[in-house]
Amino acid sequence: MNRFVFIFSVVIGVLTVSCGFKKKEEPINNIQGNWVFDTSGLPNIGTGRVISKVRDNCGFEFQNDSCKMACAFYRKNESNVCDGMTTGSVTNFDIRNDSLRIWDLERNGWHTYLIKNLTKDSLVLFDLNMQYDVAYVRPKTAENIYFDGVIISKLYLGEGYKCVDESFYFDKQGYFYYKNSEDQLTSYWVNQDLGKDIFLGFNHLDLNLLKSEYIGGGTGASVHYAISFVKNGEIIKRVMDHQNTAPDELLQGYITMIGKLRQSKGENINVNNNVSRLVSEECRFFYQKMGIK
Repeated sequence: MNRFVFIFSVVIGVLTVSCGFKKKEEPINNIQGNWVFDTSGLPNIGTGRVISKVRDNCGFEFQNDSCKMACAFYRKNESNVCDGMTTGSVTNFDIRNDSLRIWDLERNGWHTYLIKNLTKDSLVLFDLNMQYDVAYVRPKTAENIYFDGVIISKLYLGEGYKCVDESFYFDKQGYFYYKNSEDQLTSYWVNQDLGKDIFLGFNHLDLNLLKSEYIGGGTGASVHYAISFVKNGEIIKRVMDHQNTAPDELLQGYITMIGKLRQSKGENINVNNNVSRLVSEECRFFYQKMGIK
């Protein structure tokens, strides 16, 4: 009888340990892959305008114990007011109890979210930086990136900071055009590999699902973007993004594009006048929408 009790205790012990390992492994397994902000429940205030949430990231890609972040952590009280979100990097992460911890390379410490819910297709985090819940879903891969150029206009509104307004143009041929409010002008060809990498950042974006304007909350100094998509020299879609509150699928594309183009180098060439005119027209359109003449 004692022998039977001993064997039974060993079996129960093994089952208990194996179940414990399974519970620990489940969150790590469920979180693997890509996640983007869930925009399905955003309040629509008419004419293609929605009220969105300010976030401190633009989505995640988890692979084993690494986390790829297209955008660096944004801190509403400390980050660069003139630029808003900036390009991120690959870093480490882990899950401790109910906490998702991502290593912050800038601060050299853990950036922590509380996990409210996690399944293979749904992730809800309590953002300690923003102090509210943010829901994430799995992104879809765009079947075809049918635009061949992107124009980005950046406008700063507020006092207390000296910020430069900027316009960027980039197309699939690798032509880069840049102009800012201090009359700095740049025009050159970008190498082919970098060009492909930039457009790859838009691989989850479906233009048909984008609203015309994403509005953030809060007051005070803020940065605003207009993103115009070009096909054969014509504008096919315009989106206004206030305070980087647009869908992550869009942020991952244009924030990464700006970061990579800032780091690129090239020999100046003659300006493409058609591009220059198109960029100027989009910039004026954006300024008018923002109430600036």
